[in-house]
Amino acid sequence: MKSFNYIGFALAALSGMQLATAQEAAKLTAYAALPGAGATQLVLERGDGNGSFFYLQKGTDQLMQAKASTLKMFYIQTPADMANALRDYYGGEYADARKDFAKIKKKYAAFAGLPGSPGTLAGLYETICAVRMCDVAAVKALADSVQGTSALTAADEAKLAAAKVVGMINDKPDSFAPIKEAVEAAMKEHGRNLDSEANGWLRYALARAAAAQVPADQLQGTIAEDKVKAASVAVDFYCQAVMSMHGSQKVLPADALNRAMTLLWAMPGVKEYAAKSPKPMEKTVWNAAPADFRDAVAMARYMKTMYPAPADAPNALADQLDAYYFNAKKGTKKGN
Repeated sequence: MKSFNYIGFALAALSGMQLATAQEAAKLTAYAALPGAGATQLVLERGDGNGSFFYLQKGTDQLMQAKASTLKMFYIQTPADMANALRDYYGGEYADARKDFAKIKKKYAAFAGLPGSPGTLAGLYETICAVRMCDVAAVKALADSVQGTSALTAADEAKLAAAKVVGMINDKPDSFAPIKEAVEAAMKEHGRNLDSEANGWLRYALARAAAAQVPADQLQGTIAEDKVKAASVAVDFYCQAVMSMHGSQKVLPADALNRAMTLLWAMPGVKEYAAKSPKPMEKTVWNAAPADFRDAVAMARYMKTMYPAPADAPNALADQLDAYYFNAKKGTKKGN
């Protein structure tokens, strides 16, 4: 441990150390096992960005420095504003939580690099909120703004790496190769620590990149034969993404399903078959339908069941395709 007095500390600040200036910096409470003192409660003044922190020695004006990684115990108490933001986050209120995390990230920036720093974690959770809200345009900047990532857990680092891949989505036809390379790199470095949701994000990024190879105007009509393979690859990745993210949140899986359904609806022969099919669907007509038609209809039913559109913003395509749904097991012993 090193000690400083306030005069020396001020001089150090003037010589280039990063300290809060416009207003008094926020402080944090931590529990630490200091050498020769045992477990004690400390008021943290700030960190140095490299895992060390400064605190006032009790009963003096001496500013002490210690490195968290060298202590047998170091735990930052979660401040009230972080606890409130996490409550919204775990309750699925991502828009509210995201705003609060942005404030917390800035407020506790001086503690970046410390294990459990609310500033670092707020930056991570703010990024996760953006992904879950499907705000792809904002993800890259948010992921890059997370400070003190060396103090994150391996699982958190993996989550952030997956978010950075999502941040690469640009819907340009030539984006598949770089995104595929980034996914492979993330899997190689973080594979063991990627949870199911993060894996879903990687599949979603691959799906968007594959789908970007299909011209937008073809989705309104019919996908050209030379683009069918890219469309099929995209649909497969979208389905993988949905299965990986199922149960974690709703917006991104619903978006993946909707995009996959749109691709299937534009596949060759699908619209033409729908035009001559009865509603309600008959068994013989259903059995003779192209696989892409049946998949599109089944996807529409899944969407309406698992991710129903709000009443004020109905999903017209899902409603249209669901009208063709046929229960192939109807009338059988199991399907009744």
